[in-house]
Amino acid sequence: MTADTPLPDYQNPPVVEVVFAVAIRSLPLSVVDLVKFGLEHLSPDFTGQREQPSIRMPVESFGPAGELDLEPSLQLLSGPPPTRLWFQSNDNQRLVQLQRDWLACNWRDSSPGAEYPRYGSIEGFFLETWESFERFAEKNGAKGTPVAQQCELTYINHITPGPTWHGHGQVDKVLRLAGQAGPFLPEPEDAQLAFRYRIAHEGRDVGRLIVQAVPAWRRTDQSPLVQLSLTARGTPPTGGRNGLAAFFRLAHQWIVRGFEAVTTDQAQTQLWGKIP
Repeated sequence: MTADTPLPDYQNPPVVEVVFAVAIRSLPLSVVDLVKFGLEHLSPDFTGQREQPSIRMPVESFGPAGELDLEPSLQLLSGPPPTRLWFQSNDNQRLVQLQRDWLACNWRDSSPGAEYPRYGSIEGFFLETWESFERFAEKNGAKGTPVAQQCELTYINHITPGPTWHGHGQVDKVLRLAGQAGPFLPEPEDAQLAFRYRIAHEGRDVGRLIVQAVPAWRRTDQSPLVQLSLTARGTPPTGGRNGLAAFFRLAHQWIVRGFEAVTTDQAQTQLWGKIP
């Protein structure tokens, strides 16, 4: 399989949320500046605003001392804690999240019958927001453009009951990773799975793909579902627009091929209408 091999596609993919996120070198911008950006530089339909606790993106490293982010998280604050701002579109499907050292754009399946707009559309939304923020930072005393230090692309999927499976104990019907035990144990009540894979590109490790599956329940009728999340995280080749686009497209390939690898042929065909 090569980079030119077409990615698998589905008529009804189970994706309910996509998140493009970038950790950036902290900028000397105030909360007032960030609010100003949201009000003056986002589309007029981003009228909803909320404050959230700040977020910190884990760092993927590949040194001999271990591969987890072991950097101390203790921070001594000399002022108010950092704030993360939400700017939400009127239809609740698009979200821009912003703090001094982090920017994210979400697409969310927030309305009945909403159709997944496909990767290219969401990437365009993110890159447009990024470039707008670059211009804003330059004009508002940030002493240079934002520099991307790490990127993260996340796809959240809700695998709902259907002809292939009917409950949390049948996770193996939709996920290849969930094997059954020997004859002594009955069908499991539920299952949680978590795996990490190194993302290699041009002969070196550039990030990781994190696959997580947890049991959940659908809000409308409390029927069981599996929340399958795939996150590709790593360092872009350069900090500008082209470097971001290059990493996110690589991340997208790993997520789509990873989704195909961890789900069963039966689920792909019967639940999501895999296109031959």
